[in-house]
Amino acid sequence: MSIFNIFRKKKNTAIVRQSVDFDQRLLDRDAIKVVQTITKAGFEVYLVGGCVRDLLLGLKPKDFDIATNAKPEQVNKLFKRSRLIGRRFRLVHVMFSARKFLEVATFRSGQVKTAKSGVIVRDNCYGKIEEDVVRRDFRINALYYDINTKEVIDFIGGLQDIESQTIHIIGEPIVRFEEDPVRMIRAVRFQTKLNFQLSDEIKDAIHQQAPLLSNISPARLYEECIKLFHNEYGFAVFERLEKYDLLKHLFRQTHKNEFIKIALNNTSNRIKRNKPVTPAFLFAVFLWQAQNERFEVVKKKQKSTYLAMSQASEEVIINQIKQVSLPRWLTARIKDTWMMQNRLEKMDPKKVEDILLGKGFRMAYDFLVLRSQSINPELKSIADFWTKAQK
Repeated sequence: MSIFNIFRKKKNTAIVRQSVDFDQRLLDRDAIKVVQTITKAGFEVYLVGGCVRDLLLGLKPKDFDIATNAKPEQVNKLFKRSRLIGRRFRLVHVMFSARKFLEVATFRSGQVKTAKSGVIVRDNCYGKIEEDVVRRDFRINALYYDINTKEVIDFIGGLQDIESQTIHIIGEPIVRFEEDPVRMIRAVRFQTKLNFQLSDEIKDAIHQQAPLLSNISPARLYEECIKLFHNEYGFAVFERLEKYDLLKHLFRQTHKNEFIKIALNNTSNRIKRNKPVTPAFLFAVFLWQAQNERFEVVKKKQKSTYLAMSQASEEVIINQIKQVSLPRWLTARIKDTWMMQNRLEKMDPKKVEDILLGKGFRMAYDFLVLRSQSINPELKSIADFWTKAQK
């Protein structure tokens, strides 16, 4: 079904305009400034997507996306600190600091360029808002907010889905997941974050099309994995990925155990308390079992425990980056954490001070503690030793 047919089927559905005066404390002042600047230049512009959804649910959005009929080059000229990015989707990032930017996208038509697999490789044909709405993934993410009239504009039933706490995809799930298989893991993330239900059509399509994730670049999947697990509900996401047969297409070497459960819950608790987290820790946990299994094989041929550990670590990491790309700094930290486990377990009195002062000690120590609390209870006395040593 073409994207235009989807909209034609919805033509008889009246556009809903719902007056909403959002809590100003939940709105991003910089996003409002960007919208006002584009409006003053004579263009149509709205807050769009997840931020509108979250505002309606009384949640504070993490990101504020903006949609307009202005072309990317026109938007870029309106802001001194902005840059054009993307090939597949041409966007503008309006910069506010080294870490903060707001994304501005131009309304898109339904004319897309796809590969033989069905994946969209180019989507830079611009259109009207009525066409843009059906290019979005889920109905709950296809809501627009006009800050001037203070109205949420719903073309396709997003407000109804929020009320019923159900997630429906826009169009045919089979086609939309072929266009972008990442939508499958996004569906699981939204389901868990919002505590909504997935429509039966989405569930059926995910079970059929989970293997399509192999069509996505490992680099893109790395970014998506950060979103999946660096939040307050990481373990629930993990279990749902496993339930829908998606996990093996991200981490084929990983299988659920108590270590993974306690580590994901620990990460979620740290995020709740605004404490720092690193993806290196979770990836190290996810791959620890595979590393151990590979070590048992390698050490039969390799007399040196250190060299066997090193070889096993390299092989497991190489296998993982075929699915989800991991930056070099991250793989180095993963390997250091694994290699330090043996040193911590030995508790050599002559090396205690050097180990405590080592750069990777804290992460390796946390790793050991969680092991002792889950899959290796026999390590509790060793974990206690290193806890006391720090004092």
